[in-house]
Amino acid sequence: MAHLPALLTRPEVRPAVVADATALVERQVRATGGVPGMALRSAHRVLASVRPGMVAAAVDGFLEPFARQLDPYYQEHLARGVPLADLLVAERAGMAEALLAITDERAGRSTNRTLRAAYQRVRGFARPSVEAAAPGIAALIAAHAPGPSEPTQRSGPSGDGEPDRTRGRGGPPAQPAAS
Repeated sequence: MAHLPALLTRPEVRPAVVADATALVERQVRATGGVPGMALRSAHRVLASVRPGMVAAAVDGFLEPFARQLDPYYQEHLARGVPLADLLVAERAGMAEALLAITDERAGRSTNRTLRAAYQRVRGFARPSVEAAAPGIAALIAAHAPGPSEPTQRSGPSGDGEPDRTRGRGGPPAQPAAS
């Protein structure tokens, strides 16, 4: 059985995974309301202003360790045939803390005071946002890694049930059927 880090970091798949994960982060930031949303949007602006493309670069840097943390859920999904979204939603608190432990460790090692301060301002608000992203994370994985029964068309990472016609698993983009 293939493991999630190997599947999501294959050279032919990684750029699409990073793009989809970056879009998921941006959607989650926009969707978070109230004081937590203001803090997350402010930290996102700081990241983007420090260096253009920094959010995507951060996503790329976190891809492998995040995939390692998500792999037990993926393996259970494959073994039991339980929808990955159901597993991640049921275990959202543990999943969120496992992913945030990685960001905590990296933020603690950062020599960039601006980035470290921005992270510390939003860390208290991060867990609910990561928990809310569980269905999107599951859809992203489903779009780029095989499931227990390999469908011919995959749902896009937006989780809307529509196939992702712009990205395949290493092949050319799918073309709409001729009418």
